[in-house]
Amino acid sequence: MAENIITLICNSCSCGKTEAQEYLDSELQYLRELQDVDDLRDGDIEAACCNLGLDLDYQEYFINRLAGA
Repeated sequence: MAENIITLICNSCSCGKTEAQEYLDSELQYLRELQDVDDLRDGDIEAACCNLGLDLDYQEYFINRLAGA
């Protein structure tokens, strides 16, 4: 699934795979920081999807990554 997400980010952001991975890592890091200070809200995961040009169907991916899956 991660490879599919990278491809989708590449298409939506008009960037290469390395840059897309950096964007994804940055969003995940930001969400982890919010989680660490107990300030993560549902809208934050939606915003991460929107920031990366992903459908909201990919919220589950972020939830799983934050849960350590």
